[in-house]
Amino acid sequence: MMTWASAEVVCNFLSFTVVALCIIMKVPQIWGSFRSGNTNGISLPSVMLEQTGYSIMLSYSFAMEYAVMNYLETGFLLVQNWFMLGLIVYTRNLLSPKVLLLLAIYMVVFSSIAYKALPDLVLKSAISLCTPLGVSSKLTQIVALYRSKHPGRLSALTWGIAGYGCYVRILTNVVFTGDLFIILNFTSSAVLNTTMVAMILYYTQQVKSKLY
Repeated sequence: MMTWASAEVVCNFLSFTVVALCIIMKVPQIWGSFRSGNTNGISLPSVMLEQTGYSIMLSYSFAMEYAVMNYLETGFLLVQNWFMLGLIVYTRNLLSPKVLLLLAIYMVVFSSIAYKALPDLVLKSAISLCTPLGVSSKLTQIVALYRSKHPGRLSALTWGIAGYGCYVRILTNVVFTGDLFIILNFTSSAVLNTTMVAMILYYTQQVKSKLY
């Protein structure tokens, strides 16, 4: 029977693999978009919702003083999402004063959450939004892919790593934090990430079959 110490070792190892993979998780998708000069197939609303969810998760975990290894990958994903958003804004010519204003508001809000400048009720309310935000972001991308039936710049590897990370985080949060909000968030994300991988592989094969 696995002891607490051995369970902790396993979870720490799995956490390390998640962090290591998440350092490059979105790189294939970002690099593909950068090389081609377009972001076709990538849903801007989906990326923005995902970015909001990552920001809440990171700032909340920091505020609650959870072990850094239990959420470090979120920081790497946040940085990569900024690159993806930058590419979308650039390739679609979306930069405007309104975008800069939204960026300033974003920085103020999430800094306030991270450093507990807001009441605990606000912190709990914020983390409870992670699940609907995560589900909405992925459903938005799933619907966009279903309608276009073309993967475009979407990467099965990127979404596969995301799915793996979610499954691992379900386990590590059950062991370390017991935080039901976070566990529910990762469970729903794991299912939808797996769905995205299956859809990308399916539509990629469909596109290839039409070429031959």
